[in-house]
Amino acid sequence: MATPPAYLIRTERLVLRCYSPELAPLRQAAVAANREALLPWFTWAKDEPRPVAEHLQLVRRLRGRFDLDQDRIHAVLDGEQRELRGELALLARGEEKARELGYWVDSRHTGKGVATEMVSALVRVGFEVDGLERMDIQAAVGNEASAAVARKLGFTLEGTLRQRARADGGPAEDTWHFSLLASEYPRSPAARVPVKAYDFGGVLLPGLV
Repeated sequence: MATPPAYLIRTERLVLRCYSPELAPLRQAAVAANREALLPWFTWAKDEPRPVAEHLQLVRRLRGRFDLDQDRIHAVLDGEQRELRGELALLARGEEKARELGYWVDSRHTGKGVATEMVSALVRVGFEVDGLERMDIQAAVGNEASAAVARKLGFTLEGTLRQRARADGGPAEDTWHFSLLASEYPRSPAARVPVKAYDFGGVLLPGLV
């Protein structure tokens, strides 16, 4: 991608940023508090709670992939960056101009529009800064909360993928596949969410209007 990736994204209530070491304790606390809510959808949750040291190693790996512009995993924080509200991923899936979104939200903050706001921010950055042509969302059949976000933002349900392997190594499952094209994006509610994005050096990225 021609434009440097956004390392920090601000919305009205949230900060989305690349992981760094000081966020490991916040991640450990949030994941531990949400273990039961995460278990149906994320195989890795069965190993929680884990020591902060293990989360620190994970943060290091996530940062490495982010720096290489492979998979961008964002910590989603409150405006003061004191609490982790969830995670949001922009995943490379083998197509240069397409990425897949993945996300979870702290169950203590569901029903407040957090998921819609954070996904909207990354949709804007994906289309307006990165120049993507398509963004995808995959949700396990039955994960109505994730599917609702996709529908709210104008993603089209292309169909159900049957017994597909999970990225986290869990058992194969039926998956809803949603997509949003660049030509459809201007009509998406995401296009109207106020967003500012900054590169690694803290420079405001062009492209967002």
